[in-house]
Amino acid sequence: MAKRYVNKKHYRYILTLNCCVSNTECYGLVQAHHLLKPFDGIRGMGLKSNDKNLVPLCIKHHTELHRMGNEYEFSYKYFGLETQLKYFAQAFWLRSPAYEQNE
Repeated sequence: MAKRYVNKKHYRYILTLNCCVSNTECYGLVQAHHLLKPFDGIRGMGLKSNDKNLVPLCIKHHTELHRMGNEYEFSYKYFGLETQLKYFAQAFWLRSPAYEQNE
């Protein structure tokens, strides 16, 4: 089984951000969502994507995304672009205080 890349510093950074949906309908604490379709690395049965593939979502939107079961539909609903969450995850990684330590 492939080992998942874990970066606690980046994970903690994601938890300091606002929900990516960032509208008045957000509520609850922000949670780190691991992309179902990662921009970096792989994801498989019983294997989350690595921590580079994190986006901050409030509890409401995180729950909605998992109930929907389709990251592309969720992304299209809120951003009008099916792959927007991938772009967010990559941008958050590039701005992360953990980025320079790992490159």
